[in-house]
Amino acid sequence: MSEPAEVNAAALFDGDTGILPLRVRQALVRLLKGPYLDGARDERLWTTLVDSQDVLRSRLSELFLSLRIDHARKIAVVRPVDPELLGTASRATILRQQRALSRVETILLLRLRLLLDRHTTAQTEPTVTLEELADVVAHYQPADQRDALRDADTVARAVQKLQARRLLLPTGLDDVYLISNALPLALPFENIGDIARHLEAVAEGPDFGDAGPDFGGTGPDLGADEDEDEGDDDGTEELPL
Repeated sequence: MSEPAEVNAAALFDGDTGILPLRVRQALVRLLKGPYLDGARDERLWTTLVDSQDVLRSRLSELFLSLRIDHARKIAVVRPVDPELLGTASRATILRQQRALSRVETILLLRLRLLLDRHTTAQTEPTVTLEELADVVAHYQPADQRDALRDADTVARAVQKLQARRLLLPTGLDDVYLISNALPLALPFENIGDIARHLEAVAEGPDFGDAGPDFGGTGPDLGADEDEDEGDDDGTEELPL
C-alpha cells in the first residue's frame, strides 16, 4: 500500500509546490516586477522584505539576481549578477535586461541626485518642475546647437522615461515632480563631489549628442520598466542603466 501524499501546508492554490508564505511571495514578485520596492509607500511589504531578506536573497540568487537595500530610505532593488562573475560573458543568465541611458537622461539624473541631497540636508520636499529640468538641459547645451522645439521634445521624452522608472514621481500638480528616494541606489556615489565632476564630464563631451564617460561602476543602476522601449530614437549613444 503506497504512502499518502504529503500535504503542502504552504500551498496557496491547486498544484502549488512553493513553501513561502503569501506576503513573502508578494514581496518577491514586487521586487521582480521592479523598478524598485518603496517601503514608504508600502510599510507592510517593506516589513516583510526586511524580516525575510535572507530567504528572498536565496530565491533571487537562483535567478542570478542580487538584492540591494537602502534601509535609511526604505528602498530595495534587484540587480542582475555580472555574467563574468559566473565565468561566462553570455547574457543568457540575465533575467532583467538593462536599458541604455541617453546623455540627456544622464545629465538630468545627475542633477536630480544633487538636488535630492540638498533637499535632504535642508529637510524640504524634493520637488522639481519641468521648466527647471528644461533649464538644466539648456545650461549644458552649446548655444549654437539649441533648438527650442527639438530640445523641449527631448526633455519631455527623457522625463517620461524617468517617470517610467519611478525616479520622478507625480505630485498632483501639472509639470511638478517628486524626486524619488531610489536615486541614491541608482547613482551610488559615496562622495557627493563626484556627482558634480561626472556631470561636468558628461556635459563637456565633444558633441552634445554623444554619450558621456564610463562611470566606472558608479553609474545609473536601476533597470527600465519592462514595457519601456529600448532606447531613444534621436541617434544618441547611451550609457548603461
